[in-house]
Amino acid sequence: MLNKLILILLLTTFSLPAQSLFDDALQEDSSSSTALNYELNGYVRGDIYVGPVPEKSGYETKDRYGEAVFKLRLRKGQWGDAYSELRFRNNNDESSTSTFILREAYVNAYTGPFDMRIGQQVVQWGKADGYNPTNVITPINLLIFSPDEDDRRISNILIRSYYNWSEFRLEAIWIPVYEPSVLPFTNVQLPDGIQRGEADYPNEEIKHSSLALKLHFEGTSVDGSLSYYNGFLPMPGLSAFTENNNLNIYPSAYRVQMVGADFSTTIGAFGLRGEFAYRKPDKKENTWQSIPHRQVEYILGLDRECGNFSLIVQYIGKHVFEYKDLPQIRQSRPEFIKYKIALWNRMLSGQLKEWSNAISFRPALKCFHETLELELLGLINFSTKEIFIKPKISYDFADDLRVTAGAQIYHGLEDTLFGMLDEYRSAGFVELRASF
Repeated sequence: MLNKLILILLLTTFSLPAQSLFDDALQEDSSSSTALNYELNGYVRGDIYVGPVPEKSGYETKDRYGEAVFKLRLRKGQWGDAYSELRFRNNNDESSTSTFILREAYVNAYTGPFDMRIGQQVVQWGKADGYNPTNVITPINLLIFSPDEDDRRISNILIRSYYNWSEFRLEAIWIPVYEPSVLPFTNVQLPDGIQRGEADYPNEEIKHSSLALKLHFEGTSVDGSLSYYNGFLPMPGLSAFTENNNLNIYPSAYRVQMVGADFSTTIGAFGLRGEFAYRKPDKKENTWQSIPHRQVEYILGLDRECGNFSLIVQYIGKHVFEYKDLPQIRQSRPEFIKYKIALWNRMLSGQLKEWSNAISFRPALKCFHETLELELLGLINFSTKEIFIKPKISYDFADDLRVTAGAQIYHGLEDTLFGMLDEYRSAGFVELRASF
């Protein structure tokens, strides 16, 4: 019944006429409803990342690339507009090939109280800073090297629709085809007799699609939303099977239901934001723990601006239901491998501990008429003893010409996600970007 309601909301947007209330719709400045306006901009950048190599006790170039990005916006009167973003980037591999990436390409239609967007999109749910428990729509790439956090997000083809009335908006999203996140185990050296197998992802049948609902409220003093998701989680788990005396490890997707909420308001000179999400995976045979347990996540944060200085501080908590410690490692090879895969799955789902307590912080300062910007992003997980910090300094030394330097540093124990990423992803960087 719920799936039918969402599909009705999506499809009826084709039938009713008027003006858009879409969040990022372009402002109408043409008196002609048939006039076509366009805007073309973008940037060109060059980036170099250099980091330590523990086994060599030295440093190496971990990534290097040049990238050209073209952004095109079209507006067709009051009835619709479109956006596309095309990226041309060299690949840092032995063949030194280059590739085109169509990051986004979608069309908006405005039909009265209904708005609709169809195409390749990046959807970001949640009001917390940096990490969003309700963001189960957009896949991420933990292996990307970029000063811009948004570059971690992966777009997907979907239908996104709004119904607007008074202070409320009802959002419906249909994701017809599964798009996975990029697992952080690409560079992990596998033991002899273990190899990577082909992924087990849902096919393009309608029954494997994902659906989401979100009710937004925009008041004079409080903004908030309630959300629901029923579909495959972008971050897959790891499963395995034996073939010809070899163990094949492969990513496998699983379906999950999520109920969430978020809000933002002000208390005096401070901003207050919060986010909550409860996830219930569809359980089935789970030998390798590729499907996590039920969990609840919650975030509460404060932000403050004082002149050119701003600060965001958040508490991030999580509780895992039905949690059990992993059994002690046995000496036999099959038991050890089973333990290792189960551990990797807990790292992927963030379920290394029954209770997790963390804080994040982001102080930023702008100087010299906002030409110089200093920022520090940090995350400390007290339960798993994982730390991530990203200091960054940017300077505009000419119009639309900016240099950025900084570092991304992961630190954690051996059997933690940040501990694994430390070896491959900790690096200092410099970027030179020219915009147009």
